Amino acid sequence: MLKVMVQQAYDLTDRIRGFDLVPCDDQVLPACEPGAHIKVSVTDNKGEPGKRSYSVINPDQTDKYRIAVLREADGEGGSSFMHTQVETGTIIEIEPPQNDFPLKTDAKKSILIAGGIGITPIIAMAHGLAKSGKDFFLHYGSRSHLDMALMTDVLDTANGCCTLYFDGGDPSRGMPLDAIIGPAKAEKHVYVCGPGALIDAVLDTARRNRWASENIHYERFTTPVAQSDDCPFEVHLQQSNQTFDIPVGKSILDVLIDEGIDPLYDCKKGNCGICASAVLSHDGEISHRDAFLGDGQKAQNDQMCICVSRMQSSGRLTLDL
Repeated sequence: MLKVMVQQAYDLTDRIRGFDLVPCDDQVLPACEPGAHIKVSVTDNKGEPGKRSYSVINPDQTDKYRIAVLREADGEGGSSFMHTQVETGTIIEIEPPQNDFPLKTDAKKSILIAGGIGITPIIAMAHGLAKSGKDFFLHYGSRSHLDMALMTDVLDTANGCCTLYFDGGDPSRGMPLDAIIGPAKAEKHVYVCGPGALIDAVLDTARRNRWASENIHYERFTTPVAQSDDCPFEVHLQQSNQTFDIPVGKSILDVLIDEGIDPLYDCKKGNCGICASAVLSHDGEISHRDAFLGDGQKAQNDQMCICVSRMQSSGRLTLDL
């Protein structure tokens, strides 16, 4: 863990607050790449300690990390803690940066798409691509210009290579994704971060245009929501010979943690792949909901990310755990 001080806390919009974090005791912050995030120690609504991940806006600096936090009114309290308890001069603890959303620097063309607070890793990518003279275009949407955090920074960084969208809350007035994404090409990569609906729309559009999964990159800030046809199922752990019921609305990982099992995991959003477990057998269809495994790996159904993926039908799933 690293101790940092909030050099400055400031409002970016009515719901988004920015924080400039500097090292304590003249330390040098670890360098990181575009797409990286840090984990900040917070206290939730129940008064319990926890960690929340925030993208580093300025990964090329080692004297300061810039992050931005959207206050979630119906969240678990981490963002509320950041907005109400963390201010200029506050000392907080963070974990060194890690990157589950890396930028492919050898791509000939990069399409960057952001919605709302999802601009934080995307602007870091735009800055890195602009600095290295790479071909990119950034598409950034929000309800209105008053809700658009870092708008000036985006315009300065993209230097004409961007389009801003204001839909007023009406998705039909949003980004023309078919035109933005276009046909698949081996040298083109697309990156998206933002609300789940935007990410899903980008993924659907790219796949309809026959994009390879290796060229589609996304990061979710929240765990994918339950689907209407989810059903309970049973998980058997081969190594420990234990069996657990997995209800609707709860992940395999969460059930195992509640039962005192200590599986490897990190992001709990399907981004990092650390919780990926070998599948030994399954009675029904597996619903892969992660951003880590490629389409070919998912089709084989011999592994799954247990933080988000589940059985799509009742039955037994056996894992090598």
